[in-house]
Amino acid sequence: MNTIGQIWNFIVTSNFFNFVVMVLILAWIVKKTNLAAALENVKNNIKNTIAKAEEEKASGEKELLAAQKSVENLESEIKTRIESAEKQAEKIAQNIALETEIKVENIKNNIERALTAEEKTISARLSKKTASASSELAKRHIKSVLEAHPELHEKYINQSIEELG
Repeated sequence: MNTIGQIWNFIVTSNFFNFVVMVLILAWIVKKTNLAAALENVKNNIKNTIAKAEEEKASGEKELLAAQKSVENLESEIKTRIESAEKQAEKIAQNIALETEIKVENIKNNIERALTAEEKTISARLSKKTASASSELAKRHIKSVLEAHPELHEKYINQSIEELG
């Protein structure tokens, strides 16, 4: 029994006993906390995270390809739009120039009509004044002739009476 006592003493005092006790405590903790299931959950979460990351990577690559395809023709689309805008600008400029020419022509015509009307008005005034002045001058001349030659006065009166009667 002495040998059993020595073995027991050796086991209790050695690291082996401490190791076995530690393993038993850890086994009890693992069993109690269900560490295997927790590790399995962590493992599954990591797998799911990796799968999601791969899906997102594939989705990102698809988006990148789509963006590259859309940008691929961007330069030609911009060039086409610039050319279209330049053509529209030229048409607008031509329309503005044409409308301006028409308006200038209308203004010229209006000015010519206004000048013609003003000339007619001035001409009519001058004619009226000239006629009035001529009539007045003729009266004075007739009066001076009649004063100088009184015999003509009777002659004109007789002619007027004959024309009336």
